[in-house]
Amino acid sequence: MNITMPRNLAGLLLSAALALTGAPALAQGGASEAEAAKQDERPLFTIHYRAGPNWRPGVPMEQQGLVEHFYFIRDLHARGVILLAGPLGADGGLIILQAADAGEVAKLMASDPAVVAGLFVGEVQPFVLRFVGSKPLTPVPPRR
Repeated sequence: MNITMPRNLAGLLLSAALALTGAPALAQGGASEAEAAKQDERPLFTIHYRAGPNWRPGVPMEQQGLVEHFYFIRDLHARGVILLAGPLGADGGLIILQAADAGEVAKLMASDPAVVAGLFVGEVQPFVLRFVGSKPLTPVPPRR
């Protein structure tokens, strides 16, 4: 069985994720179409957040003091850095993003207010996209 995939699958994911989540296109942020296309070629990475040393077990995520983390992630998403992001379980999260290399992602993660505060620790991994579904993605608003 021979499976043919689009040449720029990462670009497809980026376009689909931004379109489906209502995020602004990269080109709207002042980047030219050529710059946006170059960004589409960057590799994908994940950040997997887990409870850090200052996480309070048994306390709901909404009460852990993650407001600055939320704004940090929201701003990265608005700038087109993050493709997809959200909570993972009761004490973690997952982000899929594009970057030049893992070092760039590690620096970004290290500047996250939740990591700085010890609420989360994170792990950066390369991500290789193999399949993209056709069902539209709909973000769930954060609980208050």
